[in-house]
Amino acid sequence: MAEEDLRKRGIPSSEWPGLRFRWAENPTDGMWASIVIEVERRGDSWVVVRLDRGREPVSDVGFAAVSS
Repeated sequence: MAEEDLRKRGIPSSEWPGLRFRWAENPTDGMWASIVIEVERRGDSWVVVRLDRGREPVSDVGFAAVSS
């Protein structure tokens, strides 16, 4: 998702290092009411820097840039 977003915005891959994105959702099944994942570009790789599973739903669901 992050790479697709960056390509659509015309941002060259040389500017991707250090950028962070998040995905949050409120699943309707399973034991968690919310899941939040953040990834950051480090060199040529995306690294998961945050993984939260919560017992309460989150209000800001979906994909978003955390820093740009």
